[in-house]
This record gives sequence, structure tokens and C-alpha cells, in this order.
Amino acid sequence: MLYGVKGVLFVNGALFGTAPILASQEAGMLRIGPKIESLRAAKGWKQEDLAKRMKTTASAVSRWESGKIVPSAEALAQLAQVFDVTVDYFLFEDVPLKPRGGFKDPELVKQFEQIDNLDAEARIGFKRFLKALIAEKKVNEALGHGK
Repeated sequence: MLYGVKGVLFVNGALFGTAPILASQEAGMLRIGPKIESLRAAKGWKQEDLAKRMKTTASAVSRWESGKIVPSAEALAQLAQVFDVTVDYFLFEDVPLKPRGGFKDPELVKQFEQIDNLDAEARIGFKRFLKALIAEKKVNEALGHGK
């Protein structure tokens, strides 16, 4: 459940204010910790590396990842920036992992949303085509032919 009272945000009974709070079992259901850990690991960072980027301690990162505490609203916003995701990604289970910026071309967005409707063979072909386009662009840039 998500609701606010006088500027204070509550999600599943957890308070998101300016300071970390102790996590209850309900707050643990948000699964923020595993998402932080997964994003950190995908970048090959140790908890200390993320802590430096966040200007916090490795102990705080450890407590977030283990679900012992819930990051503050400010920390969630900073995590979203560090990992280039939306805050919604941390708060809600059904939010896909997407960069904050996304595609700027609305037609391209609609086309990419349809990719999951293709059969496996067509998706493989699409991926190969896309890789070839990107490789061609990189080669042209390396040769000084591209923008």
C-alpha cells in the first residue's frame, strides 16, 4: 500500500523520510535490498564502491541490501541516479529495469514494445540486425566517417 500524510511517504507501512528507518517485515516485501545488490553486482562494484559513490558507509549499503533498514527518500533518489534507473524501479515490483531517460523517439518506443510479441527466431534476427547496425556505426566513427 502506498500513501502519504503531510508530505511523508509510506509504502507497505514503511516510512520514507529524510533518514533511514528500521525495516519491518512489510517493508522487506518491497525487495529494495536485492535490487540494490543486483545492480551493484552487475557493475562489478563492492559495497565499499557504492558507498563511496553515495557518500555513505559500506555498513549502510550492507543494511540496505540485507533489508535491515530501508534507504531514505534522498538515498533512493541518489541510488536511482547512480544506477540510471527510476525510483519506481526500487519501490514497485512490476516496474521494468529501464534507464531513466529511455528512448526519445516515440515511434521507436512503440516498435520496441512490440518485440516481445515476435517469435524467438524473429527476436534473434532482430538482435543480430541491431548488433550489425551498432557495429557499423562504431567502425564508421573509428574511421572518421560517422558523426
